[in-house]
Formats: sequence, C-alpha cells, structure tokens
Amino acid sequence: MWALLSMALIAALAPLMDGLIRKLRARLHSRQGPPIIQPYLDLAKLLVKEDLRVSPSVLLRLGPLVFLAATLLAGSLIPLWPGAGGYGGDAVVFAYLLALATGAVIVTGLASRSPFSVVGASRETVMMVGTEPTLVLSLLVVAVNAGSLRLGDLAAFQLAPGTEFSVVLAALAYMLSLQVLVARLPFDIAEAETELMGGPFTELSGPSLATCKLAMHAKPLVFGMLFVQVFVPWLSASAPSPWLAPLFVLAGVFVMNLLVVGVIDALHPRLRVDQAVSYLGGIGIIAATAMAYAALAPH
Repeated sequence: MWALLSMALIAALAPLMDGLIRKLRARLHSRQGPPIIQPYLDLAKLLVKEDLRVSPSVLLRLGPLVFLAATLLAGSLIPLWPGAGGYGGDAVVFAYLLALATGAVIVTGLASRSPFSVVGASRETVMMVGTEPTLVLSLLVVAVNAGSLRLGDLAAFQLAPGTEFSVVLAALAYMLSLQVLVARLPFDIAEAETELMGGPFTELSGPSLATCKLAMHAKPLVFGMLFVQVFVPWLSASAPSPWLAPLFVLAGVFVMNLLVVGVIDALHPRLRVDQAVSYLGGIGIIAATAMAYAALAPH
C-alpha cells in the first residue's frame, strides 16, 4: 500500500516539478514561459492521440511501459511514510531498477529502427555507463558505513551523531551527477531536440510518448527524494510531526531541483559527448575515492 501510494504521488507531482523548472528557465531568460500546468496539458493531449507504430516489434510497445514502471517502482523504494513498518527498499534493488529503466529507453530507441533513435540510444548508453556506477558507489559508501543496504538504515545512520568524510565525498559525487541522472541541460545529450529531434523517443507518439515523458518528468523527483532521504535525512527528522515529514521531504526536493537542476538547465549550453564523458570520469574518481575511504576506515 505504501509503495503504491508513493508511486501515485510521484506520478502526480512529476509534471508539476517539470512545469516549475520550465517557468524558472523562462524567467531567467526574461520570457513569460508556458503555464506551470503545461506538462499536464501536454500529457493529456498525447494520451488522446493515436499511438502510431513504426515497427511491429513488441519491444517498441513494452519499452515505454517498462521505463515508467521501473522509474516509479524505484521511487517507491525510498522510505517516505511514517508508520510504514520501516519500509525502505534495498540500494542494490534501486540500482537494478534504474538500470532496467535506462535499458528500456535504449531498447525502445533501437527497436524503432530510426537512425535518430539509434544515435539517441547509443548516447543514452554512454550516459548510463558513465553515471550509474557513480550513483551505485555513492550509495554503497553509506551502506559500508551503516553496515546495511536498506535505504531506511542508511537514513538512520546519517541521523546518528558525527559525519564520516567518505559520506561527505559520496554526497558531493551524487550532487555533481544529479544533472546527468535527470537528463537535463547540459547533459540532455540523448534527447537533444536540435540535433536528434527527441533521441530514443523520435518515433514514438500518443500514449507511448506520454508514458516516456512522464517517466522523464519523474526522474528529478525520484533522484531528489533519494538524495534528501539518504544524505540529508535531518530535513524529514526536523518535522514537528511524523506525518508532516513527507511534506518536508517533498518541499526540500522541489527547492533543490529548482535551485540546482533548474538554474543549471537555464544557464548552461549542452555539452558534447566527449565533454560529458570527461566530466563523468571526474565525478567517478570522487566516488571511487569515497569508496576507498569507507572501505579502509575502521567501523
């Protein structure tokens, strides 16, 4: 029940998060911009359109569904609700679901047989190989210190007195990789509209495209919730009531996405693939250093 509630909440709020980022970007560019509810209107418009098929492959039909389901399910693993029996998923399961979601995007692009989609899928592969190990290492650093892989236990460890240097490095690596994880400028390389006309989603339309767009909207919310609950759980712990903690967490996620993801998205041009790879290599070194500190430090 708690997992389903989390999935529904993420799906409902994800377009709002994207609408706020769009509005912030427009304001920073001295434009009026679309209304905040524009992502909801876009999704509703796509849902009533015909779902055209450019290929009979079953992978093209299932790819968007797997992408959305894996993204929402990964978000449901993040402990959010009080009184949920300590519910909180496993960090390894979260990483597997993230890989499944990214794999679904790649398969969707390849199954459409469009050269634009294939190039977009290849770029998505590069981003996956470059950034997901950093995410996994960041979580494992906290797991090694906490002696557990459960996300709830990682949050409980962070609430204990004292801060490990390796965890600080892991949080830094995670924050530096956030823009890549959510596929926003300057790292929206796989979906670069001016170059690839939508990347892996070029040949999608109607409900299939709406499904992929909703999953993309959900990414900032999911990765923001993970960062807040694992690396800065004091935000939810400071709530005057346990039932107000989810509101504190979501408010923190929205503010973080607007101040970090939104501002960077508005002010930075898109990077080339080689520039992105060099950047990912740098934050990978930070994550590996944090892992080395965590493994060598006495516990």
